Amino acid sequence: MKEVRQKQMLSLIAQRGSITMEELQRIFGTSMNTIRSDVAKLAATGAVEKIYGGVRILSTQEVPLFTHRSDLHADGKRRIAQYAQNLIQDNDTLYIDPGTTTMHLMDFLSPAKHVTIITGNASILSRAPAFPNVDLIVLPGLLNRRTNSVADVSTLEFLGRYRCAKAFLGASGVSPTGKLNVSTYIEYELKKLAMQQSLRTFLLADGSKFGKESLMAYGTIADLEEIITDASCPDFARELCAREGVRLTVVDE
Repeated sequence: MKEVRQKQMLSLIAQRGSITMEELQRIFGTSMNTIRSDVAKLAATGAVEKIYGGVRILSTQEVPLFTHRSDLHADGKRRIAQYAQNLIQDNDTLYIDPGTTTMHLMDFLSPAKHVTIITGNASILSRAPAFPNVDLIVLPGLLNRRTNSVADVSTLEFLGRYRCAKAFLGASGVSPTGKLNVSTYIEYELKKLAMQQSLRTFLLADGSKFGKESLMAYGTIADLEEIITDASCPDFARELCAREGVRLTVVDE
């Protein structure tokens, strides 16, 4: 119940831009101590910041348009996806993240494989109907044209109903300390939940993603089974994977 209230609170703060503590108390009908505790939890994630008498949403890092990002490092992304689809087995239930690398999984998926795909990735949604052996579970939410995907608070509740054999994830960046970064709170919640609901997790990220910081981290390299990347992957990422016992596959080597 507390988590649901906090997610509703975040959605309201995002809509308003800022709101007073008294308004939050009136709207949610709880004590001021509870409101302060909820706001402190949201502030700790980096989604909001406390201001005098209230709270406001933090400006998120601007994400370039999907059409621009999809053209960057396109060959490497396709090779990463081509390798990753070999990990998909008959009768798998898959979570496929939004992203300009994960979208290429459909380019290489064998039409003979019977799989269930859970996704809000619009590129996957548009292509999956052409695969007769794919059962598609469409996540609900608002369309974000910058990520070409759907996501909002309702997406989290829906995804939480399912368990997946494998999750193919992306990230805005991977920090020098191994944090898997995102630029918005809803991405943070969605990717974190996908990891929790999946037996095996794989990060698909070209070398340009490494060394980048962002607003929030949904996990670390140590939370993954495998990272699939290209030859531009920097040494620090290779060393972190070796230290944490995470398999690193470099598709060009």
